Amino acid sequence: MDNVTHAALGIAAGIAVRRAGASLPAAALAGLLAGEGPDLDLLIRSAGDPLVSFRWHRHFTHSLAFTPVWGLLAALVSAWFFRRRPDAHWRDLFLPGLAGALAHVLCDACTSYGTMLLWPFDFGRYAWDCMPIIDLFATLPVLVLAILAWKKAAPRLAVYALLWFTTYASMGAWQHARAETALRQWFASQQVTRRIERIAVKPTALNLVVWRCVWLEDGKWHTAAVRVMPFMAPQVIVGETRVAVTPSSPGLPAVSSAAAVIITDFSRFTQDWNSFTVDGSAVLIGDIRFGMLPTSARPLWSVRYEPNMPTTVIIDRSLKPGDWGRFGQMIVGTHPDYVSLR
Repeated sequence: MDNVTHAALGIAAGIAVRRAGASLPAAALAGLLAGEGPDLDLLIRSAGDPLVSFRWHRHFTHSLAFTPVWGLLAALVSAWFFRRRPDAHWRDLFLPGLAGALAHVLCDACTSYGTMLLWPFDFGRYAWDCMPIIDLFATLPVLVLAILAWKKAAPRLAVYALLWFTTYASMGAWQHARAETALRQWFASQQVTRRIERIAVKPTALNLVVWRCVWLEDGKWHTAAVRVMPFMAPQVIVGETRVAVTPSSPGLPAVSSAAAVIITDFSRFTQDWNSFTVDGSAVLIGDIRFGMLPTSARPLWSVRYEPNMPTTVIIDRSLKPGDWGRFGQMIVGTHPDYVSLR
């Protein structure tokens, strides 16, 4: 999630687990530092590797096994910062630091990007798909309660902050299940035989109401927006489609080439949710799971391959005029393309 959320959760977690008699400001700082530490992986750079951010973001720095390292580093830095205080020994700050780091990695696992929680024992990326990267309804209450807990020296407010976030994430999991059920209900309502091979349901920005649904059918990726308001009938908008990549797709590089290795590594990150698009003499291999709009088949990121040219990663955040307005209509339920499910 965003760094403001990580900071607020880190502060709240650090204060909530602080040992009696230990400095509350030092515990809050330890939680804050450890709560931000895992995202230092964004500093990993390699000019010759277009996939460096996909390889290393939320890699070992976001694993449960690495959280004690962040906890220790945060404890040492916080103890040095409060070195004039006798109640700010690093041993008393290790647990707040550990709690801050755990809050970060578990928070990120709630989103859709994928987090290597079990590294080095398992290199799979875990994504619980129950919260968007940015959601003010999740962040603002945690931030306010964490600041008040620090300023008023009130650990119970920090506990309330963690309880709110956990409750909100649980609501997201419930909404995710409702959205997938609604999608399957819509499939059944079509009264035709569907050959659905894979389904993904992802949260969309700033809300738990509209979900991006993607499925593979007859060699094509299909998208839809599914709106699930509590205690109301679900609504569906059928979105765009895009061809799925296959080994026989035209224009792909030779199997043994450097470009093919990049595409293979990208496919490992995307878990083979790959679309295929021809762009002149180039081809784009895109991660269909993510798009700027829930109904868009235009991937947020793609690998671009063109013979005799460097293979690059394309980030596409472009929007057409009126897209934000249409997205707002999807959230409030007034979009004219919605079909209600009864």
